[in-house]
Amino acid sequence: MQRGGSGGFPALILVLLALGVFGALVYTNAQPAPALRVIVPTEAVPTAVDNSWVSILEAGFGSDSTPLPTVAIPTSGFVPPTLEAAPAALTPFSPMDVGGLTAVAFSVGATPTQALPATAAPLATAQPVTQQYVTQPPSAWKPPPLIPPLSRDPLGRDHFWFIRPVDSSANNAGLFYYPYGSDGPENLWRIHAGIDMPNPIGETVRAAGAGIVVWAADGLRTAGGAFQDTYSYGNVVVIQHDFGWRGRPLYTLYAHLSAVLVVPQQTVSAGDAIGLVGNTGRVTGPHVHFEVRMGDQNTLSSGTVPGYGNTFNPVLWMVPYVGRGVIAGRLTNAANEPIMDADITVREVARGLVIDTTTTYIFRGTAVDVNSDPVWNENFVVADVPVGRYDVIANINGERVIQRVNVLEGTTTFVELSLGNRTPS
Repeated sequence: MQRGGSGGFPALILVLLALGVFGALVYTNAQPAPALRVIVPTEAVPTAVDNSWVSILEAGFGSDSTPLPTVAIPTSGFVPPTLEAAPAALTPFSPMDVGGLTAVAFSVGATPTQALPATAAPLATAQPVTQQYVTQPPSAWKPPPLIPPLSRDPLGRDHFWFIRPVDSSANNAGLFYYPYGSDGPENLWRIHAGIDMPNPIGETVRAAGAGIVVWAADGLRTAGGAFQDTYSYGNVVVIQHDFGWRGRPLYTLYAHLSAVLVVPQQTVSAGDAIGLVGNTGRVTGPHVHFEVRMGDQNTLSSGTVPGYGNTFNPVLWMVPYVGRGVIAGRLTNAANEPIMDADITVREVARGLVIDTTTTYIFRGTAVDVNSDPVWNENFVVADVPVGRYDVIANINGERVIQRVNVLEGTTTFVELSLGNRTPS
C-alpha cells in the first residue's frame, strides 16, 4: 500500500514544474518589446587626412634612401616652339591642266562672212577712235549657262528663250572683238548680223530651241541657189521655232557647218544635233555663225524666212552663264540720236579693272541693216558680265560719259548714256 502511494507524488511534482515553465513562457511573450537604441561609439574627429602612403613617401624609406625631387612650378606662360618649314618645290599649274583639257587656238580673223573690201567705207558721221584695253585677266574656263526660258526681270522685259548652240565643253561664247552690229577690228569687216563661236571642225552644233527645219543645205551646191543669194554662209541650217514674240515668228540660223545633220521639214527639240562646226563658205577659221531673226506679224505659216535685214542681237535671246548677267545700253548725242561705232568700256568698281569693251551698232552707210531689240531699243550690248557693280563709260570727242550699274544674274541691266549727262575726262 505505501509503495503505491509514494509513487504518485513525483509525477505530481513534474506536472507542476511543467505548468510553471509554460506559464513563465506565456508571461514573457506577453510583455511588450523594448525600444531599440542605437549606440554611437565615442570617437575623436580627425583633423588631418591620414594617408599612410604619403606619410611613408614623406618620411622616406630610411636614412640612406633617395630624397624625393622638388619640381619648380613655372611662373611664365607657355610658348610653343617654332618649327622650321622645310622648303618644297611647287610647280604651278593652270586650270586647263586640272581639268585635263586642251586649249584650242582660234584664229583672230575668224569670220567675215563676205569678202573683205579693198578699203573701208567711211561712216556718214565720223567718230573719233579711242583705244581701250581690257585689264581683266583672260580666263579659258566658262561657267555653265542658265536654263531657258528665263525672264527674271520684274517687268518681264527679258526674253532669254534659247540655249547656246554649242555645248559647255566647247566654246559657246561669241567673239568679243566682232560682236553683233560691229565691223570688227580696224573697221575692215562687214557689219555683223550675228555672233561667232570659234571651235574645232566637227564640234556638235545644236538647235537653240524647238521648231521645224526650214532650210538645211549647202548654198553653193543647191539647185535653188544659195540661201537668200548669200554664198558666204556655206552649209547652213535655219529653224523656225514653235514660239514667237508678240505674234512675230522667231528663227535661228547656223552657218559655215562642215556637215548638216537634219533635213527640211524635220521637227527638232532644243539641244538636238543639227550639224557640225566647219569652215565652209567665206571664212578665215572654223566656227559657227549664229543669228536670231524675227518675221513680221501674222507670218507664222508663210514659209518665208525673214531677210538679212531682220536680225537681232542673239545675246539678248540666249541664256547667259550662271552667275552672269547682260548689260544693254543706248548711247545718244545731244539731239537724242544714236551714236554709231563708239567705244564702250565696262570697268569693275571694286577692283578698278576693265573687264570688257565693245562698240555701238552701225546702222547706216552699210549693206546690212542691224536692229535694236523691240524691248530694249539698245545700240550696244555686253554679254556675260559677272554679277557686281560696274561703270559703263563712253569717250566721245574728248568727253567722257559714265553711268554706274548693278548687274544681276540672268537679268539684263539697261543703261542710258547721253551727251547731255557728261563727266569730264
